[in-house]
This record gives sequence, structure tokens and C-alpha cells, in this order.
Amino acid sequence: MKIITVIIWLFLIALPSSADAAWVVVKGQANIVDGNISKAREDAIEQALTYAALKNGANFTSSQRVRNGQLVQDSFSLTNQAQASRIELVNELIDDEKLTVMLRVDVMQSPGSQCDSQQLKAAILVPQFLIQDRAQLRYGNLGYFEKDLSQRLGDALEAQSLTSFVHIHANERLDVEQQLVDIRGYRLPSWLSEITDSQYVLLPEIIDISTDPAESQMLGLWHSDPIRQFRIRLSLYHGISGEQIWSDSYTTSSPWEFERQETVPSNHQRFWASAYGKSIDKVLANVVADIDSTLSCRPVLGQVVARQHDRVILNLGRRHGIRVGDKFQLILQQNINDRFDRMRVIAGKSRAEIKIDQVTEKTATAILVDKNASYNVQINDLAIKM
Repeated sequence: MKIITVIIWLFLIALPSSADAAWVVVKGQANIVDGNISKAREDAIEQALTYAALKNGANFTSSQRVRNGQLVQDSFSLTNQAQASRIELVNELIDDEKLTVMLRVDVMQSPGSQCDSQQLKAAILVPQFLIQDRAQLRYGNLGYFEKDLSQRLGDALEAQSLTSFVHIHANERLDVEQQLVDIRGYRLPSWLSEITDSQYVLLPEIIDISTDPAESQMLGLWHSDPIRQFRIRLSLYHGISGEQIWSDSYTTSSPWEFERQETVPSNHQRFWASAYGKSIDKVLANVVADIDSTLSCRPVLGQVVARQHDRVILNLGRRHGIRVGDKFQLILQQNINDRFDRMRVIAGKSRAEIKIDQVTEKTATAILVDKNASYNVQINDLAIKM
């Protein structure tokens, strides 16, 4: 109950009267283990409050310390820019050993935390995780862990992110040498984003999932669960310029509750309901919060993918938040060679404006407002919402 108390206390911190308030409804789920409904309820409420925080500008961090296979410290901290003055339990449902709660939260948003963004979402390409040492997959026979982890990260972004949605390519690896990524100024090829119509490309890598040896207790009469590490590195690249805009590493560890030779499919709920799976989910929630923080004040740049007379098609659509009637400023894109004969993207001024008149899930069709200012508009020119 300690974690829930801490979260609710942080939500109830008073804000100045100038803050904006809004009701949000969030859902949390947890498995009922060994008939412990109270513990499942706490876990479900914790998940729901976490979603409410992430959806309204909060960041949280959690850490666990394990000694001899036993959890001795579990700390949870929330750095919140959006807080709640009231929390209501709307509904609780138990179905097939799973407990679901629905909470209604009165969220108060601090004016200082708001950003002048256009409320558009960017598409992020999420390929399969690379892994440094495939031999570490043998413990637990985690043959498809890289694929399943990418899918799990994509699902977390879809469910929690305010600034993005994903194009998941969990079956495909981007074999980019880490030595190249580490080079200062390295730029990702733009075709990676162009063929998927993604505004950003995420490069995920598994650095360590090794398992420490189990320790004997009471003169060898019983053994504690071995501790398994989890360390990943993620780098986010701008799809147009190819520049790295964010990179971070995440580390945690938890008891591995399965037998050494037991096959544990990483796409099964049994894996994700374990202590190790839950610790990974907390890391992925931190990843989502950090990506949201990075993208929150960045404008979403679209590109002209087709043009005919006074009509253009953009690679932004309904999923990005585009609506009929939206207006965009076109920016002329030019490529020039740098001193190493590499292409650099620069933007040129333009008076061309467009107005959206048709929208699909992934694209939008627009009419050029001033035909006289549109003569230089070409494929791949940029578009930014006005």
C-alpha cells in the first residue's frame, strides 16, 4: 500500500489557482496471483494513476534493490507537472483472474509546464531490438525476445504517449553499426523514414540481460532466485535531417523466477506478470515519458509526397491529428554538400500556404492558397502547421 499512498499524495499537492483542470478517465489492470485480490487492486490502481500522470505531463522513476534474491527496497518517485485534486473509483471488474479498475481523475495542469505545440503526433519507426550478446538469450530460451521487446515498447508508446504513435517493424532489424552511431555527427539515412512515412526513427539495443548465479541459503538447503539484469540503450533520430535528437540508457534488475532450463516465451503473459517482466514494463514507461519530454515542444514536420497543379499530398494524416481546414506553411527544402561531400538539408523561405481539404489515416490532401507563390513547391518540401 506504500506505493499507492505515495502516488496519491503527490497527486494531491496543491497548485496555484491559475492552473487548468480537466477530468480524465484511465484504466489499470493486474493479474490476481494466489487469490490475492487486494494486491491486484493496488497494482491496477498504480498502473491507472501512472497512465494518468503520463498523459498529463508527468515523469516518474522507480528503483528496486534485491539482496539474496529478496526485494528489500522498492522506491517510486513522481516528478509531476500535472496533478490531481480528486480521484474516484468508477468501476472494478474481475474476469478470468484479471482485475480491472477504472479511475476518474481531476487533473490540474500547471501553466508553466505547457508548451506551444500544435497538438500533433509524430510517427516513430520502431524496428527490432539489436542485442550485443545473443548467448544471453539461452537462459530461459528467450529466442524471440528482441522481437517481443520491440512489440512491448511499441504497445507502451501507443497506450501512453502524448506526442507520438508508432510504426512497429518488430520483425525487421536496422543493422546500423554501433561504432557509426557513436561517431559525433552521424546522420541516419533519410530513406529509412521516407519508406515508412515516419517523422522519427528509433534505434533500440539490448546491452545486457545476463543472469547472476543463484546464491545458496541455510547451508545449501535452499537457493534464492538468481538476479537477471536488464540494460538497454535507445537513440532517436530525426527522419528528415537524420540527426540524433535523443539518446539514453536504462538499467534495472529483478529476480528470475523460472527454472534455468525452462522455456519462457517472452510473448506470454506469464513472462510479463513475473517480477522481471514487471521491472521491464516500468523501464518502458520511463522511456515513453522521456520521449514525450523530448518531443513535446518540437513541431511535427510533414513532407510533400505528391503534387498535381494546385494540389499537394502530405505524409501527415488523421493519426497525426490533422483535420480538414487546417492550414500549413510550406518550407522549401534544399540539399547542399558539406566539406565531406555529405548531403545537408537546409530550409528556404516560401510564401506558399496550403489548406487541408481531405484527410485519410496516414495522408492529407491540400489546396495551395496562393498559386503565385507555389511555383517552386516540389516533392519533399516541408510543411509545418500554422
